[in-house]
Amino acid sequence: MRRFPEYKDDDPADRLPDYSRDRRGGGVLRALRSQLFVVGCCAGFVTHSAGRAATTALFKAPATRAKDWPAPFEVPDAGMFHAIIIPAGGQHAAGGPPPHVLARLDRAVQMYRMSPEPKPFVITTGLGTPHKPCPTDAQGFHRAEAEDNARYLQQQGVPSDRILEESVSLETVGNAYFTRVLHTEVRGLRKLAVVNNRFHMPRTRHVFTHVFRIPPHRDEPQTSYELDFVEVEDRMEPEVLRARLEKEAAATPRFAPGGAWQEQTSTLREMHEWVHYENTAYAARRLLEDRAPIDPELLKSY
Repeated sequence: MRRFPEYKDDDPADRLPDYSRDRRGGGVLRALRSQLFVVGCCAGFVTHSAGRAATTALFKAPATRAKDWPAPFEVPDAGMFHAIIIPAGGQHAAGGPPPHVLARLDRAVQMYRMSPEPKPFVITTGLGTPHKPCPTDAQGFHRAEAEDNARYLQQQGVPSDRILEESVSLETVGNAYFTRVLHTEVRGLRKLAVVNNRFHMPRTRHVFTHVFRIPPHRDEPQTSYELDFVEVEDRMEPEVLRARLEKEAAATPRFAPGGAWQEQTSTLREMHEWVHYENTAYAARRLLEDRAPIDPELLKSY
């Protein structure tokens, strides 16, 4: 192991002789020497301090603001997209993904295969939904939807090193927010495709466009993300689709441009506060409240 030399202060005062041990002169000489020593030390200290202050002022770099720091990664080369994002939409049963989620997955696989090199990442999102428990595996561990979808993608030939999982979110805003802070922001992924069903696309457009547009802090420019939205068929039973369309019609205007939600979350910092304090899928106050009942037909769409 490499050993470094012991640090020694190179202050000239440490090399002065010890006059208290000088036996060559008398008392007057010793007193004179002591006085000269004190004067010399004082003068040297003043000169040394002034020199250090001047050097520090000359070479000290100005403080760097956080927004001036470079991104952790350069934006990578892209073929068609940097990443294909699959918003969460329904838990897998024993037979695999529900039909409407399968439509999203199959389109993402098709897009991956057709993409030129370098191939995009495929990002699966979602832990589950607040409306019902996560399914479990044979050992009793819960299965995140992002995990089930990632498994399906690999079965269809998408390499594991091109799949990124976001296994935190429980609804659409969380799908977008956690994907950005966990993956796209860190990896410099800027050209994104978002694949979703027709019934869910209006709210998806509002939410994803806003979440990926807002800057981290005020007085900073909007981001450079480029989003494309790829719509697939609904593949739902008529009664289930009717219930879900009613829910979307009621929920979508809240997230539209110019509305209160977008005004309240105009920066990534404000979005963080909204997600963790206002959104009852994540806010800690939800733990003191009972879960609200949901229409059985609507529940089949999750």
